Amino acid sequence: MSLTPAIDVRVWGARGTFPMVGAEALEFGGHTSCVEVRAGAGVMIFDAGSGIIPLGKSLLEEGVTHIDLFFSHVHYDHIIGLPYFLPAFWNKAKLRIWAGHMQDGSTPEQLVDGIFRPPYFPITKDYMRADVEYHKFAPGDVLRPSADVALVTGSLNHPNGAVGYRVERQGAVFSYLTDFEHDGGHGDDEVRRLARNADLALLDTTYTPEEYPRYVKFGHSTWDHVGKMCAEAGVHRWGMYHHMHMRDDIDQRAIEEAARKAYPNSFAVRQGQHFHLYPRPGHDGK
Repeated sequence: MSLTPAIDVRVWGARGTFPMVGAEALEFGGHTSCVEVRAGAGVMIFDAGSGIIPLGKSLLEEGVTHIDLFFSHVHYDHIIGLPYFLPAFWNKAKLRIWAGHMQDGSTPEQLVDGIFRPPYFPITKDYMRADVEYHKFAPGDVLRPSADVALVTGSLNHPNGAVGYRVERQGAVFSYLTDFEHDGGHGDDEVRRLARNADLALLDTTYTPEEYPRYVKFGHSTWDHVGKMCAEAGVHRWGMYHHMHMRDDIDQRAIEEAARKAYPNSFAVRQGQHFHLYPRPGHDGK
């Protein structure tokens, strides 16, 4: 097997709703949703929560010039970091922004325009100096951000819509599935389809099974429902993602321990975690 990863995944933010600051969030981190994926020469970013701010600084220091940013959707916790994403203001960078969750016909450019709109933010998107392209797609489309990467998309069950992503390269599979609520129907089918046989999947487990009855229709799931779907989909390893914004490290660790008793291939995602997914036999490109 090749020693070179087919897909590299780095977590820059794993929390939902709002960033959490303080000593009680040191283990799992306080930044909201942002995951960096490198597959071949490409740099892909999934969501622009507050975690994209330190990621942007890192990319700028590295001199990365080509970036693809994929929105799962544009609720505040998934876009709050975009106006502070340094590569967007660098004239040598090329930034492609993708979105496909919109249920009202909006375009990705209109979404970004709304993020920068005064009086809620002092400057408009026209201040970005990067070469910015906007790409709209429909859930279910297979995108090709680079020649050897397939990015499978699907619709998730979430208020105002959301998109799940499945990255495929050299037989390796990473699934990014946040902000969905289990529904026992089409929504669950989409989660299983996008997670099928994944080497690694990060999935929304905002609530515990005990909490969930108070939050029905809020658009988020539990570790128990997610664990069942991952078992049915044959997921190799899966991470509990989109932690409740007011959940401290002690409580999150207790949830992880309870989940692992039922699903030993699970874990609670920690900000800063780095995963290497290797080519599967017969897919190493040789």
